[in-house]
Amino acid sequence: MHFAHAQAFSRTPNEEYAKGNYARAFRGFFEQATRSNDPNVQFNLGMMYERGQGTDQNDVEAVKWYSRAVDQGSVPAMRQLAGLMAAGRGIKQDGAGALALLRKAIEQNDVAAIEQVAGMYFEGRGVPADQAQAKQWYQKAAAAGSKSAQEALDLIAAMERQAAGPLAPIRKRAVTGDANAQYDLAVAYHTGNTVPKDPAQALEWYLKAAAQGHAMAQFYAGLLYSNGDGVAQDLAQARAWFSKAAAQDNKDAATNLAVMLDLGKGGPVDLAQAAVVYQQAAKLGSAQAQVRLAGMYWMGQGVKKDYTQAASYYRQAAEQGEITAIRKLVYLLENGVGTARNVDESKKWAAKLEQLGGSN
Repeated sequence: MHFAHAQAFSRTPNEEYAKGNYARAFRGFFEQATRSNDPNVQFNLGMMYERGQGTDQNDVEAVKWYSRAVDQGSVPAMRQLAGLMAAGRGIKQDGAGALALLRKAIEQNDVAAIEQVAGMYFEGRGVPADQAQAKQWYQKAAAAGSKSAQEALDLIAAMERQAAGPLAPIRKRAVTGDANAQYDLAVAYHTGNTVPKDPAQALEWYLKAAAQGHAMAQFYAGLLYSNGDGVAQDLAQARAWFSKAAAQDNKDAATNLAVMLDLGKGGPVDLAQAAVVYQQAAKLGSAQAQVRLAGMYWMGQGVKKDYTQAASYYRQAAEQGEITAIRKLVYLLENGVGTARNVDESKKWAAKLEQLGGSN
């Protein structure tokens, strides 16, 4: 999820939010909302109500503010409101309405909305679970360049292999030590495909495959430990398995590991190593890693302050449609910070920001 204006260059509610001063940020956004009809401010208020940041968590209020932003064409608000509608949080559950909102976002070339539709069908959120529909939507997102959508397709392929025949032969190969079969069996228990969902069994088989170097099994083992999804949360184990998968260039594992190093989850804070791993994930195409690494170069955290490097990584993330990065790039180009001043290009990116519903 993106937070509009999450990093700003002046002492504004956005800056307060970036510093973690949520109560002050909330008051600032609320004051702005009384003076203007800015969809970005409305989106920010919706997000803070949804997350319970700076105010009591309140899905009804989140729906109200997202709806106001949606009325003005905010694409991020369309995605967030669709998520609440699909779950029936703060509003009557309406899967069809959620899909309609996401289709509006897709009409504006929003890849994240394509993935969200795929996820609804894959998980049965607001609509009947439909693996075939999910696959079609993930294929569209993957064709648009989404690596996470491709990973979801790999997961569906594993599920299809299970469904193609009895699970017994897969289990037999898994027991004899076949890492791919162990991964397939873990996926079956993780997703509840062909067998009752059982996260503990899933973790057991992921670990067996992971011990043999299966990168996706290492990533999912880390994910289960990180989320405490049906098993005891163990951030140190999560960090260890993300590290192993990252060593095999698993983009999501590298991103998650870098965040854990950055924030001190599952072990001590290590900003220098976080920067190294963010660089790896950034090269693999993680927009999240590109933005966080840009911020480290901008602030001189874990790396030597370098506005040129910051601008380079913001540009990489902006080219993937990351709203925070586009906003930063607009500022950098307009003011010639870390990159040559180019007002015309700045205006082009500002137009792209407007198209994505994240205008200044």
